[in-house]
Amino acid sequence: MDSTVQIRALEERIDARFTSELERYNQLWDAHIDHLQSEKALKKQVAELLEKQTLPKLMTPRQVADFVGISEGQFYAWKRAGDVPPAMYWSERTVRYDRDDVIAWAESHKVGGAG
Repeated sequence: MDSTVQIRALEERIDARFTSELERYNQLWDAHIDHLQSEKALKKQVAELLEKQTLPKLMTPRQVADFVGISEGQFYAWKRAGDVPPAMYWSERTVRYDRDDVIAWAESHKVGGAG
């Protein structure tokens, strides 16, 4: 066997080995990315559950304002503008907001970011 044929055979073996290792690396990388995405989704679910545990099911206007980080006065300004979650009126002066509606309303106001 001449040296050119031997070199060509060696190159083919090296290419086959490299291709095999590259495929293995890609599989490991894909598994790692899947794991990271699963972990991120799980962390988000845990955060949502913790958030729900700390908020009462029925929230006062002050609790809603505190939740979104604004003053109660600003909340009432938004209410006059029609930009608040749906309300439940128990009397003329007693208003409550469902926690899940408040969270959905706050989520609907997200802008930009990677999500």
